[in-house]
Order: sequence, then structure tokens, then C-alpha cells
Amino acid sequence: MDVAAPLIRLLLYGGAMLAIGRSTLTVCAREVNDASTDPRAVRVSLWVAALALVMAPLALLLLQQHALELTPAELPGLLRDTTWGRGWMLLAMSCLLSAILLPIPRTRAGSWVLLLVALGLAAAMGGLGHAAADDQWPLASRVFDALHVVGVGAWIGGLLLMLLASAGTSAPTAGTWGAFSRMASVMAPVVLLSGVGSSWRRVGGGGPTAILASDYGKLLLLKVALALAVLAMGFTQRRRIAAGQTPSRAVLLREVLLAVVVLAATAWMTGTEPPGE
Repeated sequence: MDVAAPLIRLLLYGGAMLAIGRSTLTVCAREVNDASTDPRAVRVSLWVAALALVMAPLALLLLQQHALELTPAELPGLLRDTTWGRGWMLLAMSCLLSAILLPIPRTRAGSWVLLLVALGLAAAMGGLGHAAADDQWPLASRVFDALHVVGVGAWIGGLLLMLLASAGTSAPTAGTWGAFSRMASVMAPVVLLSGVGSSWRRVGGGGPTAILASDYGKLLLLKVALALAVLAMGFTQRRRIAAGQTPSRAVLLREVLLAVVVLAATAWMTGTEPPGE
């Protein structure tokens, strides 16, 4: 069973998620922006994400070279003459810029630059995988996927960074959590609606039997069930925040762990064939 490709995609998703979460937190939450230093756990996570963003595109290129049985001399042609190659170059450039900007100390201007680069990364990710194979609605498929990446990054990536920051001496205050909660309340519907749109493009033409019989369909149903559980946990936390309290760390940890499982299911699902294709 090939596990290399899902692991590489998981690295890419995790790095992109933290890049988007980092930038949106600083842009949207003034109290986060005012902090002069990050807790050690946050700094380490940002360096790990930067490393993942450098490694993932290179590993994807090596996998493609192996799958097509290309020699190193044939790689420039792959990158120059194919849709996949041009998409990979956009992805690699966005990943490299995000990796450079991610560990830099926070400023509002720097966070806006990182956000723009991370949005470009989301768009590049939306142009690869199943969306690139959608001949009927190519633009819609790519927009759905890009919006999904942005929404997950801002919501779950930001949540992970807030959880890591809460373990330090300068834990996020109730006001900071309130700013994050308002942003997450916008991004969660974006994630759900873009996910519905993307799923419609992948399995909309297949019946329930075909969907359930495919690995793609089974992983999709697992992803939906886990995502709804994460959403339910987030709703209970939002009620605490609205009452002026900080969230429960135990619930936050479960929410983040479930979200990681959702990312892993997505990384595996992307490599399977949707029913009807």
C-alpha cells in the first residue's frame, strides 16, 4: 500500500493550514498582533510548517518523476510543457515564499504579505488534484478547492496556533478568543459550503451505491462525519467565548486532534478515484 503520496500531501496541507492561520490571526485579532514574542511551542510549529512547505513540493515532483519514469534530463520538459508542471511551479513558488515569511516575527504589514502569499498557495493547491481533471466546470472546481483550503487554514490553523499559545505565559485573553471566534464563525460556513461544492463536482454524477462502493466515497463520508463533530465542538466553545470565558483546553485538544484526522483522510482521499471518473 502506497503511503508516501498521502504523507506528502498531509505535509503540504499542514504547512498551508498554519501559513493561512498565522496570517489571518495577526490580521484579524489586534491582541495577537500586539504580542512582541511568540511562545516557544508556536515558534517551533511555524518552523516545522516552513520546513514542510519546502519539502512537500520537491517530494511531489519526485513522485511524479517516478510515476512517469522520467530521467532527470526530462524534468524541465515536464515542468514547461504540461499543465501539471506549470501548476507545480506555481505551487512551489507559493510554498517557498510562505516558508520564508512564516517564521518571521509578526507585524501587521508582514502578515498581510503572508496572507496574500498564502491565498496564492491555496489557489495553486486548488489547481492540482481532482479539480484539474474537471473538464466541465474547471473554474468552479478550483474555486471550491481554494476556498476550502483558505477556510480550513483560517479556522483550524488559527485554532491550533491559539491552542499552542495558550500553553505559554502570555496566553490569549478572552478578547483575543472573541476576535478569533468571530473570524472562525465566518470561515466554518465557508469550509462547509466549499466542501459541499467540491463533493458535488466529484460524486454528483454517481448514485449512492457507487459512492459507497468506492474508496473515495467511504473516505468522504468519514471526513464529513468527523468535520461535523469538529463543528459541534466549536459551537460549544463559541458559547463559552460569547459568555466572556476562555475555551476549555481539553475540548480544544480534542477538536484539533479530530481536525488532524480529517486532514489525513483528505490527504488519502485526494489520491483515490471518485466514482464515475
